[in-house]
Amino acid sequence: MKPAATPVRRFVRQRGIGWDGLSTLLLSNLLLLATLGLSGLWWLHRVWRIARDTPCAGVGGDWVVVLGARLHRDQVAPGYARRLRRAAALYRADPRRRILLVGGRTGGSASEAERGREFLLELGIPAPRLSIEDQSLNTLDNLHHARQLLADLRERPFVLVTSRYHLARSQALARGLDLQPVLCAAEACLRRDPWTFWRLALEAYYLHWYAVGKIWSRWTGNRHSLARIT
Repeated sequence: MKPAATPVRRFVRQRGIGWDGLSTLLLSNLLLLATLGLSGLWWLHRVWRIARDTPCAGVGGDWVVVLGARLHRDQVAPGYARRLRRAAALYRADPRRRILLVGGRTGGSASEAERGREFLLELGIPAPRLSIEDQSLNTLDNLHHARQLLADLRERPFVLVTSRYHLARSQALARGLDLQPVLCAAEACLRRDPWTFWRLALEAYYLHWYAVGKIWSRWTGNRHSLARIT
């Protein structure tokens, strides 16, 4: 009989972060405490500025990559729908573009990418212009798999569509993988309400963790961790 998993082990397995990720999370939290939160505020300002200033049209790139989002009752949730409608608008502005939908199964019977493809087909986007990647389960994996799937993404800029609160972290992760994202916001403008502020703060927290982990991994020569984030 196998021993019951501890809460920490369950957390590590569910999040897929590994012990390297868990240790850098602890280090990131210690830095936040040591700076009285100022290091986190710096990232919050960056996340907010990118969320506010990123355009939602007029961007160039042959490929449009749409980051997935968790489904609601096995269907496209409102936030994901906004990303998909933005991708459709970009395609209509330039029908030569192709769209890559990324996102695996995160609780439903179908993947985020599959549901996104169905949504765009209903909007009239031709099937030959759509590609999917349905194995990744988080933003970093989304971008890793997209890079592996499309050689073009390594060589030239591409349009990266996601929600405004999510733009800064997506950009940082993509650049960390030596990609050249041209950000495009799903929403026309940044909403100013408590829920949006909470999402921005959470993204700043994640970015702080990512930055600390990247610096620490390079300083310690942790090849396993660097292979995951670069």
